[in-house]
Amino acid sequence: MKYIILFLFTLFVASASFAQDTGFSSFQNEEEAKNEVKIYPNPCKNDKVTIDYSLNEISEIRLTNITGKQVYLKEYKVPVSKIQLQVNDIPNGIYLIQILTTDNKRTIKKLMISRN
Repeated sequence: MKYIILFLFTLFVASASFAQDTGFSSFQNEEEAKNEVKIYPNPCKNDKVTIDYSLNEISEIRLTNITGKQVYLKEYKVPVSKIQLQVNDIPNGIYLIQILTTDNKRTIKKLMISRN
């Protein structure tokens, strides 16, 4: 009986350890994807923002303000990895840029627009 309990305990600990390792690598991949997205200039002081995603191709760009209201949406029929976003009609403030790639990965970055 002791051996069965010891075996089950060992099996439980091993599976819990494996689950933690898998979760960490997933988080690490998300962080790597975020680092591959470059948004500049940020803060934006003019009318153009460049979004450069060297890791994947962009299929959709969505810009929302901090209250969650969508202020810009563009879907790309032909995926691109670098775009220039015209923000001249968007007021000063803090926004979230949601980038959807062709393989359905979503990355969210912060953008500040502060024109004089």
